[in-house]
Amino acid sequence: MELLGKTVGRYEIRDHIGSGAMAEVYKAYDPEIGRVGAIKILKGGLLEEKEHLDRFLKEARAAGTLTHSNIVTIYDIGKVDDAPYILMELLEGEDLSDVLKCGKSIALEDTIEIGMQIASALDYAHAAGVIHRDIKPDNIIFTGDNNAVKIADFGIAKNTDTDIKDSTQAGTIMGTPRYMSPEQAKGDPVDGRSDLFALGVILYEMVTGHKAFDGKSMPTLIMQIIQKEPTPIRQYSPDVPSGMQSIITRLMQKKPERRFQNGKQLYLALSKELRTFHDKKDEQNYLPMQVRTTGIMSAVVGIVMAISATVVFNIQSTLLTDQAINSGVSLSTFIASESAIPLLGEDWIGLDSLTDQAYERKSFDSLDIIDHTSSIRSSTDKANIGQQWVPGDDITLLHTRREVAVFESTDQADKSYYFVSPIRFNNIAIGQLKLGISQNQLDSVMSVTRRVMVILALSVVLAVLIVLYFVNRLIARNLLTIRRSLRDLSEANYSTRISQSWKNEFGSLATAFNALAEKLQLQASSENPGTSDKTPEDNGDNLKIAESAHLDDDNLSDFTIIENNPDDL
Repeated sequence: MELLGKTVGRYEIRDHIGSGAMAEVYKAYDPEIGRVGAIKILKGGLLEEKEHLDRFLKEARAAGTLTHSNIVTIYDIGKVDDAPYILMELLEGEDLSDVLKCGKSIALEDTIEIGMQIASALDYAHAAGVIHRDIKPDNIIFTGDNNAVKIADFGIAKNTDTDIKDSTQAGTIMGTPRYMSPEQAKGDPVDGRSDLFALGVILYEMVTGHKAFDGKSMPTLIMQIIQKEPTPIRQYSPDVPSGMQSIITRLMQKKPERRFQNGKQLYLALSKELRTFHDKKDEQNYLPMQVRTTGIMSAVVGIVMAISATVVFNIQSTLLTDQAINSGVSLSTFIASESAIPLLGEDWIGLDSLTDQAYERKSFDSLDIIDHTSSIRSSTDKANIGQQWVPGDDITLLHTRREVAVFESTDQADKSYYFVSPIRFNNIAIGQLKLGISQNQLDSVMSVTRRVMVILALSVVLAVLIVLYFVNRLIARNLLTIRRSLRDLSEANYSTRISQSWKNEFGSLATAFNALAEKLQLQASSENPGTSDKTPEDNGDNLKIAESAHLDDDNLSDFTIIENNPDDL
């Protein structure tokens, strides 16, 4: 704290950021280039200890050789009054430890992306001969750019190419106990797979919210790391995909040879898991084509069928009703003409005989013969004889056709048509005939017609639905193949080809895609001799990643790494 406001070299000390086991960290300003950075200065009490001094310098030299978007950049290394310092990139964001301690939720997609960034950075560092040896949440810093992170503090990094005596070799335990690997906890020699173990422990904590090893004392913690398997992820977070569970479980294998052997393998496994996650997410964000299109088309067909059936039914109903009325008009006119002479001669017995004979034919439901005084002289209902008849409120006049007045009953319990026809003799009206015909038979016919139309409409809609579903399913499957191929191509996997033989527009699209992929592959080969594909984490190294087996939950790293050798390709 006594350095606040002072100058170290040319750097102005502005603020105290934090304190570690070996060094104090301050915010520093470089007036020559106007840059603000973080300066780490070895604690005074450690200057006399060669081990700490060597380790501090080794950190600077090891980390200073690394240039990666996910590794904190070292700007300068120097000494002031025999106190070594390191000027590095200043990150304002919080570290992963703060996020986990606050109990903030980390989405699975974010967890995978963070893991991929760390895997890429570790693969780059390990390829440069640098092992971090202290991967932990405190050393993973968010930069504030979405989920971008950087690895900080190579404070106990081991450079495999350095000539400095390494005091962190076998027999010495270095690193944060909770995240160290079993071989590190036992003091055995370590390599990059030790950092991958630590990353697995971090990912475990991110997806479950629990620490993989929760011992309260150092002996207990060391024993757990060396001997105890963590609680299965599914017991804490059953919703975590089995592929992600398998990746983390493999990272935390006790024996290094059972883990991912390098960061590249881990990156590829995580990227596959991210693609799977995006595919599932995409499927959740929209209805599949076979469902959406089939539903829309079936709804359209259903509406058209409903409208068509309604129109046809109404037309048929009108025609049948008109036919029934015409039949009633004709029948009432005929009976009226037959009853004119008996009515004129007041032959009431003859009228009853005529009425009974007509009723026996079952072509109508009721018949009343009325004289010129509106008195009922004959009827199928003998109780009506002698009563006066005038149109009442229980019937409504619909229209008059050929001098026959057509009425309809307003009583829903007695749905009938009534036909009132004049009885004439030599064109002189001598009475009236009231003929009643029930609508029940007509309603039965219309009911059957309605059911037939509904069944027909449903059958057509169902047939269209089934055909459209399978047609759209086939189209969706072809589109999925093309989408996956385009995604592989966007990731510079130029060896991707569509092998399906489609004799339609999809075939033309597949041919165009294959031609594009062939051209890009040739172009990549000419620009980088000896390779046609380059994965995002290569960082300039010409490597070819060839998938040698299908990557599934039980086989997450079956990839062959082929060196930059044209013969191998």
